[in-house]
Amino acid sequence: QNMISIDINGARLNAADEGTGVPLLLVHGFPLDHTMWNAQVAAFAAHYRVIAPDLRGFGKSTGTADVLSMEQHADDLGDLLDVLGIQEPVHFCALSMGGYVAWQFWRRHATRLRSLILCDTKAAGDTPEGAKGRLAMADQVLREGAKVAAAAMLPKLLAADAPTRRPDLVEQVRQMILGNSPQTIAAAQRGMAQRPDVRAWLGDIRLPVQLIVGEQDVITPPAEMRGVAEAISGSNLAEIPGVGHMSPLEAPDAVNEVLGEFLERQE
Repeated sequence: QNMISIDINGARLNAADEGTGVPLLLVHGFPLDHTMWNAQVAAFAAHYRVIAPDLRGFGKSTGTADVLSMEQHADDLGDLLDVLGIQEPVHFCALSMGGYVAWQFWRRHATRLRSLILCDTKAAGDTPEGAKGRLAMADQVLREGAKVAAAAMLPKLLAADAPTRRPDLVEQVRQMILGNSPQTIAAAQRGMAQRPDVRAWLGDIRLPVQLIVGEQDVITPPAEMRGVAEAISGSNLAEIPGVGHMSPLEAPDAVNEVLGEFLERQE
């Protein structure tokens, strides 16, 4: 992969930057990094300029803080596009926490969007219990390390049979999680705990929107995403059989087919 390193606003962002054409921005989830999109970068760089960053503090990017807000990540991505000289609107494809960033990017940088592709994410904010759980996890990770996050998250990120069927995948995701600093994992949990509920925004989105969900996703289940699909006029939801929360990594061919057909319709 062609990797670039960009200085913005107190952070150095590491990103894959492959291909030419209409920009396709791939935004990873928590507590992961840009390599979750490797199959998408490989598939789409033939026809698009595919940019897959490590968000601030994640992967090989620097600039973590006590709290990493979704607004901060959204503005970072706007700055990244500026530095790369990308003025034309982008296809914004995101998973999970990346989806929370996508809502903020739409709110703050709407003119920069050509379309939204939202994988395994939600519009609802945290319940009080959910937020409390995130803050507790943040404290525990700072005390005991990233392995706490790996132990808590791994069983939920992939399909239930992944450990027996795809141990390679489980290990890849484990290494992704362990590659992130405890500071960043904690800061992201704090940022997600205070993110707004954006369900009231959904009716105002006037973009082409493709939603994708793993049939066995326990974090943002199909029912949750059906609610989002119903609220965004003209959007479509694709359910990917046999996979969990990380559909683009677990079923790259199926997801790439949905993504490819959607992108072609936007040309």
